Amino acid sequence: MGTVGIIILVVECVGLLALLVAYLGSYITYRMAFYNNPEKNKVDPYRYIKDNDEPRNLFSKSLVDRILAIPCENIYVTSHDGLRLRGRLYMVDKDAPFAIQFHGYKSMPMIDFSGGGEMVMKMGINVIMVDERACGESEGKTVSFGYHESRDVRTWIKYVTDNYGIDRKVLLFGVSMGAATVIIAAGQGLPKNVVGVCADCPCASTKEIVTKVIYDMKLPGKLLYPLVRLGAIIYGRFDPDTADAKAIVHRARVPILLIHGEGDDFVPCDMSRDIAKNSKLVELHTFPEAGHGLSFVYDTERYIETAEEFCKRCLNA
Repeated sequence: MGTVGIIILVVECVGLLALLVAYLGSYITYRMAFYNNPEKNKVDPYRYIKDNDEPRNLFSKSLVDRILAIPCENIYVTSHDGLRLRGRLYMVDKDAPFAIQFHGYKSMPMIDFSGGGEMVMKMGINVIMVDERACGESEGKTVSFGYHESRDVRTWIKYVTDNYGIDRKVLLFGVSMGAATVIIAAGQGLPKNVVGVCADCPCASTKEIVTKVIYDMKLPGKLLYPLVRLGAIIYGRFDPDTADAKAIVHRARVPILLIHGEGDDFVPCDMSRDIAKNSKLVELHTFPEAGHGLSFVYDTERYIETAEEFCKRCLNA
């Protein structure tokens, strides 16, 4: 073999090695970021609460205890891609409006809406708490940061209209990834019976939050994100770049309440500020010192007052 042939062979080998590394790296990052098997990853509803007698932790535990004690009915829908999704239906009044609530990343509603669920029921509103795809008792293996979940939002709205009438008013609630999901859904267009969106600590975009997490791991975010994106496209069948609440919120046609803790070091409060800048329909309320998803715990009275005022305004518009 001549020199030219050797060079070509080396180049081909290097190319194949690079391709192998890309596929392997993308698979590893997909498994880390987006894969979730709910059958093997049962979520403890107390898992975020520290096991000590600090008042805030005792209060959080009491919220979970109370929501678990409220009777509910298991209901199911089929997603656009054939997954069986489970929700918990809390009927307050057969003629009342509905709130549909979407939890955060690989979480469950009994954690993220331990306080918010009961709060809404006390307003006289029926509640559907959703186990999002690949979480809880819903089918699926991929968490897509709002890409598929935003379409699931519309599926759950259809459940309400099919069973309770097309004019039954609906409010959407979300926490963390669920908050980004309901904003994305609002930007994609919602039925006229959806009158408002309450989003607690949403990430501005999948790209921003994933890159931040990579940097938090002391790794090069900008360098590794393309591998994460490739993994999502190949193995998760979605493009995370298109799950972007900040970019789509200007298309929303319903009022949006943003709530965010200023002490949130996982999803920075500035992400909500960036979302709010892009739509006149957004109002932002920040809670000093509150960590990720903990504004309700840090200042329950103000949280309830803010949410109640917004919901009443939307329902009476």
